[in-house]
Amino acid sequence: MAQKILKEQEDFGNVTNSYLGREMWYSNDFFINSLILNFITDAEDDLVNELKKIYVGVLGNPGLDAEAINMDDEFEGYLIKTHFDIDIQLDLFSHFVSYHLYGMQLSDERARFNLLPEMCEKLLLLMDKEALLKKAILEDVHDDLEVDIKSPRLNIATDLFVAGMSFILGHEIGHHFLKHTESNGRNLVSKFIPTDVTYNQRYLDEFAADDFGFNLLIRGMKKRNDNTLFAPLIVILMLALYDKHPEEASQYHPSLRDRYLNLLSRVSEHNEAIALTLQRIFNDIATWINHTLLGYWKTEWWK
Repeated sequence: MAQKILKEQEDFGNVTNSYLGREMWYSNDFFINSLILNFITDAEDDLVNELKKIYVGVLGNPGLDAEAINMDDEFEGYLIKTHFDIDIQLDLFSHFVSYHLYGMQLSDERARFNLLPEMCEKLLLLMDKEALLKKAILEDVHDDLEVDIKSPRLNIATDLFVAGMSFILGHEIGHHFLKHTESNGRNLVSKFIPTDVTYNQRYLDEFAADDFGFNLLIRGMKKRNDNTLFAPLIVILMLALYDKHPEEASQYHPSLRDRYLNLLSRVSEHNEAIALTLQRIFNDIATWINHTLLGYWKTEWWK
């Protein structure tokens, strides 16, 4: 597998970097590297050079998180680490959501009803991490990529997945660029938290990183795409699947409910009408999840 990845990196680098091979790579993962390249291509001049200092290391152990690593005086770049299965879970969740969004486009009630078994199957797989990882290892978790590439539902899932991963990366890049990881300032990822940092300051850093990731995402939009704007909200909903109390803040992070509402306000600033539509769709999907999982969340935290 390692040799295959290196070969893909070499071939891709030769095509895009005048046969410089892997010299210009920004991640050990092919897909994430392409997303960073997109950021660089779409960035304004003052951001380009800073974005070129990013390196995202994808680790071999499972875990649904990404993290901006504390700045090191001996290294000029910005390091971010993530786990290999975060894209697996987001890909599956994007397909799950795409069935609902595609169903909204169908006038035939029976056709919409026929989508429910696929939605249920993907939701149950998302809730069983062990089964999901086993599927990823023994089979191909990206089976849906083999279907007709002209499929409207698949196009929706692809939009959500690409934009969702871009937002996740943009959030971590934001922690770096907003100086949350500097050793001489507030450091959210270090085990040592300075005593002058209050919980509210940490929360504000998370909101700021979300704002940065959202702005980085929409800056690269070639045209208005409601699915792209929906993707950051979908990331929050995916995280809520593994948190039975999304309305409650932790010691280091604001509640997922507050992060969702903050991002919804950013979408509203971009386009209020779209924000209202996406809020209604989010409510419908979250309600459906809670009903299907027999009251998994004790509150309707999304309302």
